[in-house]
Amino acid sequence: MSINNNIRNLLDIQDKNIIFQDNCVTYEELKGKKCKFIEGTLTTIPTKCLKCHAPNESSTIYKNGTQTSKITLPMCGIYPTYLLLRKQRYVCKSCHQSFTLPTELVKKNCFISNQVRSLISVKLTHAQSIKSIAQDTFVSETTVQRIINKLVSMQLPYDMQLPAHLSFDEFKYAKGHMAFQYIDAETGKILGILDDRYNSTIINHFSGHYSRTTRNKVKTVTIDMNAGYVSVIKELFPNAKIIIDRFHLVQLISRSMNKYRIQMMNQLKKSSNDNMKKYRRLKQCWKLLLKNRKDISSVIYNYYRLFGQRTEEGILDEVLSYSPLLKENYEYYQSLLSAIQTRNITLFQSILEKDISPNISNYMKTSIKTLKKHLPYIENSFIYPYNNGRIEGINNKIKVLNRIAYGYRNFNHYRKRIIIHFLLKPISTMIS
Repeated sequence: MSINNNIRNLLDIQDKNIIFQDNCVTYEELKGKKCKFIEGTLTTIPTKCLKCHAPNESSTIYKNGTQTSKITLPMCGIYPTYLLLRKQRYVCKSCHQSFTLPTELVKKNCFISNQVRSLISVKLTHAQSIKSIAQDTFVSETTVQRIINKLVSMQLPYDMQLPAHLSFDEFKYAKGHMAFQYIDAETGKILGILDDRYNSTIINHFSGHYSRTTRNKVKTVTIDMNAGYVSVIKELFPNAKIIIDRFHLVQLISRSMNKYRIQMMNQLKKSSNDNMKKYRRLKQCWKLLLKNRKDISSVIYNYYRLFGQRTEEGILDEVLSYSPLLKENYEYYQSLLSAIQTRNITLFQSILEKDISPNISNYMKTSIKTLKKHLPYIENSFIYPYNNGRIEGINNKIKVLNRIAYGYRNFNHYRKRIIIHFLLKPISTMIS
């Protein structure tokens, strides 16, 4: 029978010592499933003994039968694909030991091809559960986890060095449990994940893995408004500037404004028809009240439900005319929002320091107290370009991984999956 190189090309097998004959493909059932089996032979003339390294001269190494291995390949077509590889055995006359030829297709004493391992590594970068990856590649879930463990072990989890700019945040991984993570604020690289966010755990982790000299080199640490992180950062990174993420500043005042809108809206509920109309309009245009005033259009007309053909500015003016208190709170909110987005720290401080009108809602007053408390760190957010945008995006993807896996019982497995998911993806440059 003739040798067929098309099979090797089809399967992307680079080892030229593996040969295929015509009619080498058969279909049989394995564990109740129809599978594709491809028969191949691994043979060549060895130049030396693999045991004693004696050269093959005057036929000192001779053939001694074959050993068949069933190797798992990536699916070819619509059926699980296996390679029935007959490995040529040899006997050395010098050392009287037998050996089989090695191949790059599969590791020694392994029956899963390197192609399948590479395919699993690629799938680990997608939001796909371990069970789903195992089913797609026709291996066990334990095998997938073993590959994850191997990939993680190849990377140093802590290189004993820290970047100049860090970012802290936490995420929920189980009911009532929050995990802590820190990343490089410039590149977005995950540096570590802890199974809780207690101050003692964070302090013990950084003190145990990074020297005092290394921690002194950290220049900034970006956090949300979690007051617990402030004392930890001052103890661990004495030279670092604390930055409050600007997104959380906007979120704080936006929520206060929205709560007051709901309060005003509920006062109009179950009243006259005219007030019910105002109630529905306030409920409909909540996004417009939170939008930055400079982004509101005054020339583009569109049709809006409950308003008809209007511009955004026309709708806003009508809604604010419903209540002078609502208009005053809106103006105060817009002044804070403008100062944050333009990074005008002087304007921001002047707004906080001046006397607050009694017409300002209690929600906004509470937010003002919080802003005053964190004012020294908020000032750093106006100076430095770093924020928690990268770590928030990472948290969103982590939640997807947790959701598609229906949770993780073993946090170590969860941490390794997160590290591999982001480690195998290219890191983009920072966008300020």
